[in-house]
Amino acid sequence: MKIAVIGGGVSGVSFAINRKRNHQEDEIFIFEHTDKLLKKVLATGNGKCNIANAGEVIYSNTLASDIINKYSYEYQNRFLDSLNIKTKLVGNLSYPISESAVTVRNAFLKEIDRLKIKVVTNCHLLDYYQKEAGYVLKTDLGDYQFDAIIFASGGKSLPKSGSDGSLIPILESHHYHINELVPALCPIYTKEKTRILDGTRVKAKVTIKSDNKVLFEESGEVLFKEKGLSGIVIFNASRIIAHDLSKKYSIELDLLPDISIEELQTFYKKNNKQTLLESYLHPNLVKYLENSNDVVKDIKTLSFTFDKLYGFENSQISVGGISLSDINSNLKSKLEKNIYFAGELIDIDAPCGGYNLMWAIGSGLYLSDII
Repeated sequence: MKIAVIGGGVSGVSFAINRKRNHQEDEIFIFEHTDKLLKKVLATGNGKCNIANAGEVIYSNTLASDIINKYSYEYQNRFLDSLNIKTKLVGNLSYPISESAVTVRNAFLKEIDRLKIKVVTNCHLLDYYQKEAGYVLKTDLGDYQFDAIIFASGGKSLPKSGSDGSLIPILESHHYHINELVPALCPIYTKEKTRILDGTRVKAKVTIKSDNKVLFEESGEVLFKEKGLSGIVIFNASRIIAHDLSKKYSIELDLLPDISIEELQTFYKKNNKQTLLESYLHPNLVKYLENSNDVVKDIKTLSFTFDKLYGFENSQISVGGISLSDINSNLKSKLEKNIYFAGELIDIDAPCGGYNLMWAIGSGLYLSDII
């Protein structure tokens, strides 16, 4: 077969490598509209590349879960090992032993070169149309003909990496339903002013509520920003919010999750508000809460009002994408023959912890085996 991969991210590259290894007679082209492949992978895990998760499979739908149960952490780790990417576990989080996303990217690129997979960079897809049994890709560098197309161009997060959603209008012109792309795994703007807390970190239990219903609870480090909240636990909360921006949300922080409200009340009765604050909290939080009318309550349920999510440039993933109603369980288009989708372009997402990169790799490997 002659196969076009649209998008030089980890899902498309994983597909190309595995497909070429198992079908050496195939001719595979990777089209990337920036100047380099795999730019986005460099930003994962703050540059350390949290590449997978060895724990429970957690995705937004069963289609992804079914694929990752088959193309599991163990399976993917063998694939990475075949690329000479050596990994280690920190809890359930899998990282390259080098703790460098650069080594991961270089290993993928080395195999692309070894397999002589054709790479076309700085190339923008203008459209595609069916011709005989295959497709013609119309690009700003000319036309190309293929038997099948893999769309793996990502969503809109970190647009400087090439994942900018520029392919979406083309897919919409081919009558695909695109669920709105929303930034996720990102900081949150709050309506309350937080400048006095900027840079302060605290281990807290975070609760997201809407209409007094608890939608999310998780403990972890919260980083206060000049305008809002950040940290991995907030990133995970942002994903819940991103799925329905029509609701009003409150964000409650238990600033001392390991200390009971009764213990704080007892201490407060024996001392005073200032002593309580100074004994238990960061100086910036002392200042923030010094005018509190119910200091114990605020320590245990410090409340913020959701304003909006930070933008795509500050997000790790985007929620939304190609509707699952338009693809089969094998990630094949229901609308067009020999058209497939992989990775973040599909309306599939997961929390922080290597799951989203694992989905990108897993969906690419899966497609390479079934086409």
